[in-house]
Amino acid sequence: MNKRNNFGLVSFFLLMLITLLGACSTNAANSSQAEAENGSVRSYESEKGTVELPVEPSRVVVAVRDYVGDVLATGVQPVGVSETMVFDAPYYQDQLEGVESVGADTAISLEKITTLNPDLIVTYAEDSYEQLSKIAPTVLIPYGSLDYEERLLEFGKILNKEQEAQQRLEQFQEKVKDQKEKLSETLDQDAKVAIIEVTDKDLYVFGKTYGRGGEILYNQLGLEAPQKVEEVTEAEGWASISLETIPEYLGEADYILMGVREKGSDRKAEIQSSKLWTELPAVKEGKVYEYDLESFYFQDVIALDYQLDLLVDFFQSSEK
Repeated sequence: MNKRNNFGLVSFFLLMLITLLGACSTNAANSSQAEAENGSVRSYESEKGTVELPVEPSRVVVAVRDYVGDVLATGVQPVGVSETMVFDAPYYQDQLEGVESVGADTAISLEKITTLNPDLIVTYAEDSYEQLSKIAPTVLIPYGSLDYEERLLEFGKILNKEQEAQQRLEQFQEKVKDQKEKLSETLDQDAKVAIIEVTDKDLYVFGKTYGRGGEILYNQLGLEAPQKVEEVTEAEGWASISLETIPEYLGEADYILMGVREKGSDRKAEIQSSKLWTELPAVKEGKVYEYDLESFYFQDVIALDYQLDLLVDFFQSSEK
């Protein structure tokens, strides 16, 4: 075969390839347009721009721990979730039966997510957004940009479950109202409550915006933290303190919530044996509630509902 014939064959195959690729692109465009026209997808304006979402997402992957409860609260069971603390939270366990782990927040498995064939992924992780969006339509909601109420309603929009989200929110808010009225009979509304958490090396106090019951105590029940705690937690929602300053931060507290992280038990024993702790008014009166991190970490409506019951029981038993 001469060079002219070779050139002719190459040209022919290149032309066929270009034609085929053009047809695929046209078919894909026509398919997307047809889906939109048939109402099988809808546009959602996200932090990253417009995302085309299924009308009724049925295979949702929640690639970060803090949004699992929001998805469940709309009545949607995801097919995969971040495992970080989620499967240990008592208020999620019944609703996560059969749901698969896609790894920890800091080590999400893209391979596992792909095998689950999701039709929607939600995250707040900027570093994995581009990779996730190649697997399925992905919505990024920056962490901390919305409070629990705004976040639930936003997930209602994302999942096309706006009515369900609104109803769940109203149920919770009605329960808060009832419990607050019940507590008003026994609990002084001027009572001050402090939240402290112990690790193997550090002590932290928490305010209104960082979990650990703060949303319930301060924003829902309308209680206050000691002035010093309010001041140091205002910016970040938490602050580190030293053992020597415990009376300074907790001396004004009528009640104390205390959490102990993994490996913090020795530090807890050291604190509780200190006169700085035993002389606190709340400690003397037995008004210290030790919470477990799994129950008090999250701040979605399911977690808050659970925390509300525990805290109301604590306050009522403390006043008997």
